[in-house]
Amino acid sequence: MPLHEPAAMVARSRKAALLLAAGLLGTPARANDSAAELDAGGLVLRREPGIALAREDLSISRARIDVAYVFRNQTDEPRTVRIAFPLPPIDGRELSFSALKLPQPEQANFVGFTVTVDGRPVEPALEERAFVGEREVTDLLRRHGLPLNPLRVSELEAARKRIDAATWAELVKAGLFPDAEGMTEGLWRSEAKFFWSQTFPPGQDVRIGHSYAPVSGFHLLDPKEASRDSYRATYCLDDAGLAAVRRLHAQAPSESGHLRAFVVPYIVTTARNWAAPIGRFTLTVDKGNPEAVVSFCRAGIRKTGPTTFRWEARDYVPDQDLRVLFVLPGPGPTGIR
Repeated sequence: MPLHEPAAMVARSRKAALLLAAGLLGTPARANDSAAELDAGGLVLRREPGIALAREDLSISRARIDVAYVFRNQTDEPRTVRIAFPLPPIDGRELSFSALKLPQPEQANFVGFTVTVDGRPVEPALEERAFVGEREVTDLLRRHGLPLNPLRVSELEAARKRIDAATWAELVKAGLFPDAEGMTEGLWRSEAKFFWSQTFPPGQDVRIGHSYAPVSGFHLLDPKEASRDSYRATYCLDDAGLAAVRRLHAQAPSESGHLRAFVVPYIVTTARNWAAPIGRFTLTVDKGNPEAVVSFCRAGIRKTGPTTFRWEARDYVPDQDLRVLFVLPGPGPTGIR
């Protein structure tokens, strides 16, 4: 539901619409005024029936995602499991030609992921791999000093100057680069995840927190686009939300006549790997600017401050992932390259 004015917040509650994620992500963004978001979410582990997720507190803003978990070992013995945080896959075939900008593009940890266990920092291991289709090209890239992340543009441009023509032709033949003069866009897909082994003592709570910068999508928005049925269903934008978008557009349009719209994704359905439903789930969304409009598909959301909204559930079984829409007034940064 849209979150823009307290009265509308209290008065309106609607069933969550199905997210049309396939429609958003099926076509890569190639224009210089838009960028598709990259999905990321919470911690992932192999199915572990003995460990319950007693509580999850999720906070989402355009700049940062913070998550605090309370896990509980329900067995009589210690359980040690491998926990992973997958970074969003970076597919060069789609993203090298889009306007997408990573938060920290020159770092392997391009979302600035951090993790703590019971308040103490943990240094997880990082696994990086690269593929062209299903064929792994990790060793090939490393052998030629190429980055595994195809969006590290400056490294690719430097490599083109360093690598001789014959070798470059072989890399093109291997499907790593376009067969066109002067094009250095990487065409491989990088996959990376942080992981560590975590021991859960019997009958005790373990508190794990993690934080990272989301790879948000961006597009220009006007009332005509916002009024489309598919757009409204994607973000559960009801009549009050559409009216708020129209007011923003009338009050503070950019020179192009469009508003800035950002999409922050979060995967929650991976929590199904735990022993039981999430005992208590709290979602807090901060839109940052009191004039902004924020909308996403959950019912029963409460306004808790000038820019913050909260949704809570007990014995929660995640049935759909989140896509949070932020619509900002007037001109300003877009977060794209």
